[in-house]
Amino acid sequence: MPRFAEVKHTVWIAAPQDSVRRQFADLQHHIATTVHPKLRFEVVEQSARGARYVQYVKLLGLTQRDVFVRSFPPDGSMVDTSVEGFNRGGSLRFQFRTEARQGAPGTAVDITIRLPLPPLVGVLLKPLLERQVRKEVTAAADEDKYDIEVRGYPRALAA
Repeated sequence: MPRFAEVKHTVWIAAPQDSVRRQFADLQHHIATTVHPKLRFEVVEQSARGARYVQYVKLLGLTQRDVFVRSFPPDGSMVDTSVEGFNRGGSLRFQFRTEARQGAPGTAVDITIRLPLPPLVGVLLKPLLERQVRKEVTAAADEDKYDIEVRGYPRALAA
């Protein structure tokens, strides 16, 4: 049975929940506008019910390639599960909830990343991997926040 490194992060974005969910799910927008400069995506297929895409990322000095299948469970979340590659069996889960902060309307996005640990050395690598993933997920969430709040998704795509 595989063990997992798990990282949770929440980002608050000053935008309606529908807009935030739509931006997080918009792979073509992320590619066209380079929302995440450290990530590279290739869309294999996409529909209203989900997607299949390839993601390239560098973690702990290693370039990792994963094929993800995206689904939208009835609870309104978005789940990307790695079905092939370095992190096979791992997942990224995004949960969206309306939340006002200091009187301003917005959306809190709860992000949970689970990555399988390699056998034997996984337990030793877990703290290092979780620290690196926490750093990367924080940066990526801030890039989405900037894209929505400053660049103005979906206006950024039209520009």
